[in-house]
Amino acid sequence: MIRKVEMYQCVCDGCGKAYEDEDRGFCAWVDESYAVDAAYEDDWTEIDGKHYCPDCYEYDEETDEYKPKSEDKQ
Repeated sequence: MIRKVEMYQCVCDGCGKAYEDEDRGFCAWVDESYAVDAAYEDDWTEIDGKHYCPDCYEYDEETDEYKPKSEDKQ
């Protein structure tokens, strides 16, 4: 039998890439918090309520904070 189930992924608000745990072979999780936690373990971050992959954010030394990269830097 095949059954349709609802799953969750953490998707980068910068580039649209969905997080995948390549070491364990996971691309979706049963709970929203598990999806976010797994992504954060691989250096994803949340800035102003949005999720960003490591390619889409940078450290700003002037403000001592992480910020999304501008579109021309991505």
